[in-house]
Amino acid sequence: MKLLRIIISPFFLIYKLWIGLWFWLTLLLLYPFFKILISRKKWFPKVFWLKRFWSKMLQVIFFCPVKSRFKAELPEPPYIICSNHSSYLDTVFFFSVFSDYFLFIGKGELLKWPLFRLFFRRMDIPVMRENFRHAYGALQKAYEAIDEGSCVAVYPEGTIPLDAPRMQAFKKGAFKMAIDKQVPIVAITWQQNYKILGEPTRLFSRSHPALVKAVVHEPIETKGLGEKDLNDLRKRVFDTINSALPEEFQKVPRK
Repeated sequence: MKLLRIIISPFFLIYKLWIGLWFWLTLLLLYPFFKILISRKKWFPKVFWLKRFWSKMLQVIFFCPVKSRFKAELPEPPYIICSNHSSYLDTVFFFSVFSDYFLFIGKGELLKWPLFRLFFRRMDIPVMRENFRHAYGALQKAYEAIDEGSCVAVYPEGTIPLDAPRMQAFKKGAFKMAIDKQVPIVAITWQQNYKILGEPTRLFSRSHPALVKAVVHEPIETKGLGEKDLNDLRKRVFDTINSALPEEFQKVPRK
């Protein structure tokens, strides 16, 4: 098995290079359109449509069709989408699953990404966790988006865990937001995105085309919940997402 991995590992590298090439090349080609459309807030829905187009284009180029399994109908917007985070491609594939307009809450480091930072400068919501004032401002921007009827997408782990797809503990922000605004949470489990693209800096780690399997769980209502229910809500969402991961990667609940 070890010998086989050594033999095929160059193909993993080639596929990672393929992903990187086409991710940045297609974004570069679409960038002028994104740049124009994102200049006015009233055009943000058109930016969202273009993101969905880009996502579906990348499905074809990466040989990774998206298969979504909805366990129930989505609620009427606004709602908060909570997802596990096992690959840098999770964000790209999000737009192939949800047609309801949403904004991403992402880590502030995305403001340093060339081209991609455009979205977080004007439209999506970057969070500088080490800067309390900036983090509070990001939370208020998310509240305003919900008040305007927009959905918000969050990775409650805050980052990609080192042993992904096993999840790490969820941060509280998304659940405080859901309780404060009394909006439902839609949990989604990405089951095997880690196979498609793991940590890019580990050049010879596993990376190959695969079916993108997304399980969209039944909405979790928050009406009537208060601050005292925050930890229970966080645990419920964690357990929901965790339950759809491959069994060998599921976190065993503490007794």
